[in-house]
Amino acid sequence: MSAASIFLGLLIVLFTILLIRWMLKLKPQAARSGALRMCPSCGLITSRLKASCMECGKPFAAVLYSTSKK
Repeated sequence: MSAASIFLGLLIVLFTILLIRWMLKLKPQAARSGALRMCPSCGLITSRLKASCMECGKPFAAVLYSTSKK
């Protein structure tokens, strides 16, 4: 084994580890806990970021407007 092949193997392993870590950080918005809520009036499942129901238009009591990631 030459030094070049060892270096190439380590580079591939490092790239694979970084790719796996990056893929684990990505999660769809709907998979996060508490991303959806049900309208108390009509029962439609709506995003937690909406101020009112998309079906009946009734406003929700408490709305989280912050979109910052934790």
